[in-house]
Amino acid sequence: MFKWFLSKKKESKSSEKFECAEEPKPTEKTVSVQNKFDTNKMDWLINDSLLAFMPRELFMHYSDANTAPDPQDPSWQNQGLYFWKEKEAFENKSLPEFFETMDQKLFIINEVPDYISLVSGKAMPWFGMPGGGEKFFFRYDETTPVTLEEAHKLNIINYVEIVELNQDNLSVLNDRDNYCFLIDPYEVKYEDQLFYLNGEKISLAELYQKKKLLVLSVE
Repeated sequence: MFKWFLSKKKESKSSEKFECAEEPKPTEKTVSVQNKFDTNKMDWLINDSLLAFMPRELFMHYSDANTAPDPQDPSWQNQGLYFWKEKEAFENKSLPEFFETMDQKLFIINEVPDYISLVSGKAMPWFGMPGGGEKFFFRYDETTPVTLEEAHKLNIINYVEIVELNQDNLSVLNDRDNYCFLIDPYEVKYEDQLFYLNGEKISLAELYQKKKLLVLSVE
């Protein structure tokens, strides 16, 4: 009886050890599937997609619902009038630090009508920031700016959201009414049915991985 008890206990330990050794395997398999999706299927998925390619720059402006509209308030001006390229570094904007906690609204610019101008200037050093970033705004004339709300109503800008592709949302690649591809025409060139980045030929999958090709949800 005593030997039988020891024998059963050893079997139990062996069984526990076997179960622990098996646990990591599903995790390794999951990572492998994800990597395979990223590297081997992206070109095919994008090439087979129905989405249109939109050559546009991506812009952004800050937004805080608690800021009351006031054309004389610099804080509101930097939300309701002025905007930046999405990739502009924060320190180049010379804004107070609390702007970093605000919502950032992304948009693209459509055709600007003849009676409205798109103006830009360099941000001066301020608030301990180096400045140097390019600040944009619309205006009717030298004394009458166009608010971003007006620009939106006039269809000069369209708000967008960046969509990160994963295994669960690939259906967006066939929904051209609500989604599109975005490429920056100043960075990515398209010639003879090929894409180029910095003068080098590049695949669609590589562009996507480098965030030079974005999937956007549009209004």
